[in-house]
Amino acid sequence: MTKRKPPVRFFVLPGGKLPERKTTGAIGFDVFLRSVVSPFSMDPSNKDLRKTLFDFKTKPEHSKDVEELNAANHVFEKEGKLVYRMDPGESVLVGVGFVTEMEFPLFYWIAPRSGLSSKFGITVTNAPGTVDPDYRGEAGVLVYNRNDHTFDLEQDFRIAQIIFQVAVIPEVLVAASYEELSKSDRGAGGFGSTGLK
Repeated sequence: MTKRKPPVRFFVLPGGKLPERKTTGAIGFDVFLRSVVSPFSMDPSNKDLRKTLFDFKTKPEHSKDVEELNAANHVFEKEGKLVYRMDPGESVLVGVGFVTEMEFPLFYWIAPRSGLSSKFGITVTNAPGTVDPDYRGEAGVLVYNRNDHTFDLEQDFRIAQIIFQVAVIPEVLVAASYEELSKSDRGAGGFGSTGLK
């Protein structure tokens, strides 16, 4: 069964990489860590992008950005490369290196990679993160170290995956009263009301 593949255009940012499906049967596209970015500030030279705090190429010099990043405690050299050393329980926002253009109502979700989570204790806390077709910025991934020890982030780590989907946009109707809604066997039961087995 062949269906039309909706086109997605990617603009790869400097230091970024194009997302990749690692096998022909994979649904998710792995995305690569480009930089540590600010959750608070936009790039002064490009208001569509978050400010880069650490690009894995140069050690940040002292500035307000370094205070936000606390780089003195987090940026280290390891085997000739600069790494960002996450503390236990720390979250850091990273950019994945590209901007997308998609036709409506196509979107993608950011999701954790199971191997990174199960083998290394690193997961994504803004998952599923919805990236809408009208968004023209770099997607951010909130990486969380759930270990009781440090973990070193390196540039080009396959840090998360994105999964493309088509949304159903419903016609919204407003009921004048609760009684106008149809009855169901479940009713208002939730939060495990159907049990474990």
